[in-house]
Amino acid sequence: MINKLKINQGFTLIETLVAVLILVSAIMGPLTIASRGLSTALVAKDQTTAYYLAQDAVEYVRFARDTNRLKGFNWLTGNSALPSAVLTPCVSADGSAECYFDSLANSPAQPTVCEDATCSQHPLYYDPSNYYFNYNTNNLKTVFTRTVSIQTPVGGNTDEASLTVTVSWSDLPGLTHTITVREDIFNWQ
Repeated sequence: MINKLKINQGFTLIETLVAVLILVSAIMGPLTIASRGLSTALVAKDQTTAYYLAQDAVEYVRFARDTNRLKGFNWLTGNSALPSAVLTPCVSADGSAECYFDSLANSPAQPTVCEDATCSQHPLYYDPSNYYFNYNTNNLKTVFTRTVSIQTPVGGNTDEASLTVTVSWSDLPGLTHTITVREDIFNWQ
């Protein structure tokens, strides 16, 4: 009679580690893709918000220009003695004057000169009850700052101005993003 030696067969430690490594790799790939997709979506949301904030400032400057011309005032500086849109703090010959203003003010918004290069001392605030952005510190502080600059004359033409609106924000990893909208506006009368 031949004695057969019974050997217990099972997984070795190396086989177990390889199996765990394969399992972790299979799980981490989709999680990494999902994480990057989420962060990309958040940046895209902020970019869209920043673009609309910049466009809001452009529309306000157009409104100010049109209001001033219809009232017979200078198209950019208005008339400080009467209710008009005085854009003077934003206007310079080299585009270095930078300002901010609340485009939703009940009366014509009076721009305020920025103390620093990016108006970072004056972030926008969000009013959740009315769904708009403003500079009212009673609302929710946002990561967005908006800077407006108007350069005139452009190429010697006093009836043309170059409007630049820059919206900046920082996201969670501390990356600073910027959207700049430029447009030429004209004295149409």
